[in-house]
Order: sequence, then structure tokens, then C-alpha cells
Amino acid sequence: MSANATAISPTTSERDGIVERSLTARWHHESFFDRGFVAVPVRFLELYAHLEPHPLSPGEALFVLELMSFKWSAADPFPSYKRIAERMNVSDKMVRRYAQSLETKKYLRRQIRKNQTNLFDLTGLFKAVLKAIEMSNDEARKADEEVKEAKKRFLAKVKGAGRYA
Repeated sequence: MSANATAISPTTSERDGIVERSLTARWHHESFFDRGFVAVPVRFLELYAHLEPHPLSPGEALFVLELMSFKWSAADPFPSYKRIAERMNVSDKMVRRYAQSLETKKYLRRQIRKNQTNLFDLTGLFKAVLKAIEMSNDEARKADEEVKEAKKRFLAKVKGAGRYA
């Protein structure tokens, strides 16, 4: 252990078999969460680079995560390009390119408002993620069926071989 590292020992409740699942307990730094946190579906993280017909680039995915951080209700988020650019440490122009690319892919719909920031509707993206989930579930079901059929064939061969041994 380095000189700067501190040993993290289990809490009394963890020793008793009760696991504390709060974010601060998991990450050990309350200050990480003093400005809130973003609930990101793991399926989005698993699938964004594999979406059909248009996968997201890592930059586009980070742009989406930034938009998610401004989604505080069912309403569409409306951060400024400047604010997102500052948080991503890229130019305002690059953030606009991400938005334009997502719009071209039909994953984002921007509602331009006069004298206000845009509204960002990610419905198209979430529909694409849901479609990818359905496809991966279908593929998993097919793979399970193939395994079951292979087991049946194998057991039939084993039973058949046993009769003549």
C-alpha cells in the first residue's frame, strides 16, 4: 500500500453480513456526490457503440451522458452548448457537431427556442437502445435454444452408444 493510500476496512454492518449500498459507502468519498449524480442505464453503456444502424462514438456518448446530467424530470433537458463544452473540455463547435451528428442519426431532436437554450429530446436514441436490447435478448434466446438442442443430440448419441457397448 502506498504512503498516501488508506486502508479501507469493512464496517461493523458489513462484518455482520449487512452491506451498505449507498454511493458514498461504495466510493468512500462523499464529496464526489455533493453536486448530485447521474443515473445511467448500464444497457446504454453496453450498447451505445453497437447501435444499429449508427453506433455512437465515445464523444457522442459522453455528450449524451452530459445531457442526462441535466435531465431532472420527464421534461427534455436544456443545457447550453457552452456549459456542456466546458464540462467536456472541448470547443463549443465540437459539442454542436456531436448534437448535429446525433440529429442526423435520428437519435436526437433539438427544439430551438427563441432567446433560450435548446431542448434536447433523446427519444430516438432510447428507442434505438431498446431495439438493441430486444435484439440481444432474441440472440440470447436463440443461443439458449441451440445449446438445449445440442445437449439433446449429445444425450441421444450417448444413450444410443450405450445400447451397443
